[in-house]
Amino acid sequence: MENSIYTIITVWHFQYGHKVITVPSMGWVYYLKARFHFDKNQFADILLICGIAGATSQMLFMPILATAVGEEKLLRVGLFACCAHTFLYCIAWSSAVPYIASMFAFFTVFTTPCIGSIVSKQVGADEQGKAQGCISGIRSFASVLSPLAMTPLTALFLSERAPFPFPGFSIMCAGFASLIAFGQSFVMRAAPPISTLKASSSNYVQV
Repeated sequence: MENSIYTIITVWHFQYGHKVITVPSMGWVYYLKARFHFDKNQFADILLICGIAGATSQMLFMPILATAVGEEKLLRVGLFACCAHTFLYCIAWSSAVPYIASMFAFFTVFTTPCIGSIVSKQVGADEQGKAQGCISGIRSFASVLSPLAMTPLTALFLSERAPFPFPGFSIMCAGFASLIAFGQSFVMRAAPPISTLKASSSNYVQV
């Protein structure tokens, strides 16, 4: 039960930060447009880089790495990459930095399937729908909440009324959310499959 709570908290912090920086939310668009005068073609280039890197990673490398190192370590790699990706955006000093940061999508795509796999192993076969539905609900809630929270914050720090000169402050807040999730991933442990535990119990009773 405690492990499941850590898993849910980790999912929430990751999804909150992840939706701000990897989805073309208004805060992300405002920041790049105001900071580096990006247009629609440059936004499309960044999304294309993220898509190609993520698809290549998931199709070719993730199946091998998940078997070799396990979902827990792969999750930590993905969350660390998400933190680095986000913090690079917030301190970007050149228009080339967002393109370089987009390459971290090669590793950030590990997080969502790893979390789904870890949660799936912690519940029984008759509770898979509830577990995955909970993750989808958190993901949807974060998709709604993150633009509502971050767009006004981004607009404030891009305006002349900013409390201090830091245009990427809202992006940094998303990075701290991902950093919290990264820390919690060390507390979270993947449980053995429920079906295996039940099979072992039944064999013990028969003996």
